[in-house]
Parts: sequence; C-alpha cells; structure tokens
Amino acid sequence: MKFGKQQTRLTLVMVLVLLAGGCTPKPFLKVQYQLPPQSNSLKGEKVALTVTDLRESKTVLTEAAKKSLKEFNGTFSLVVLRDDGSGNLIGVYDFTPFLTEVFQQRLKNEGIEVSEITDTNALKLTIEVSDFKLDFAGRKWIVRMDYRAQLSDGVNLISKEMVSGQAERLKLRAKSDAEKILGELLTDMVNKLNLVRLFQQARQ
Repeated sequence: MKFGKQQTRLTLVMVLVLLAGGCTPKPFLKVQYQLPPQSNSLKGEKVALTVTDLRESKTVLTEAAKKSLKEFNGTFSLVVLRDDGSGNLIGVYDFTPFLTEVFQQRLKNEGIEVSEITDTNALKLTIEVSDFKLDFAGRKWIVRMDYRAQLSDGVNLISKEMVSGQAERLKLRAKSDAEKILGELLTDMVNKLNLVRLFQQARQ
C-alpha cells in the first residue's frame, strides 16, 4: 500500500512538471502564412531567390512591443496554410531565412521552380526588405512591412515592384494577437506581389 502511494505521488509530480513545461513561454512568434489558390500560370519558369535585409534597425519589435513580448528572441515559427484549410509546420527561423521560406512557398505555389543562386540558367528574383516592424500603441498592435521585388537576368534589371502595407489589431491577448496580425499582414503583403506581371515584363 505504501508503494502504491509513493508511485501515485511520483506520477503526480511528473504530470505537474510536464504541465509547467507546457506553459513555459516560447521564445519565438508563431506566424501563419496563407497561400493563395494554387496556380500553374507560371509553370516552367525558374528563378534563384535572394532575400536581402535592408532595414535600418534589425529588431522586429519596437520598445513598446518588447514590454509585452519579453520572451521573444527574434525567431519565427512558420506554419503554411493551403487554400483547402490544411496546414504544415515548416520550422523555426531567424528573420531572413523566415522570409526566404515564405517567398519560396509562394513561388512554388505558382508553379515556379526555385533553383540555387549559382544556377546561370535561372532568372534572379531579389526581395529587398526595407521595413518589418511590430509596434504597440494606443492598445493596438501595429505591424508594417515594405519590400521591393526585382527580377533580373543576373546582370540587367528586367522588372520590379514595390509592396508596402500596415495593419492594426486591438490587443486582447498579448502574444496571440501579435502573432495573428503578423500572419495576416505577411499573407497580404507576400500574396500582393504580382508574379505574373513580373515575368510578363521579363519576357517582353
């Protein structure tokens, strides 16, 4: 009987430890990127993708946002959602690899083959990010993103497009609201890039 009580206590302690571990704040922000409907309009095209971070400040959070997200270490957990509602956890990334993976997902969704940067037979798509900031002001989360997409043959610039946007969300729950608005704006900004037009200009 005594042995049974000891086992019960041990089991209870293990359960409490697991629960405590599950409640430990995660150092990353979970961002969901929603792909647009799948298309083969650019099937057969091939590009080498580069994402360049041109932000003046390399921190994603403003000082005000840091007060609510003290555990954030600058990394992002990426979940990619498809048009049918299914989703996959892709991985956890630092800023530039995170955006690189998002844009790769968008390109492949359009039927584009993403090759190595050393591939001389592929066009070069460069994404220059000038702003990506999460702020908190007036009880609202505010997120901004600005970037320029440039398509070249490796030497000459062929076509380009600027994409810029901002979104706001009332703060009810600090981290989950911040993650939701990041995912919404990222989805809008990445999907807004008109890849068909970029390649049409390149082929003229």
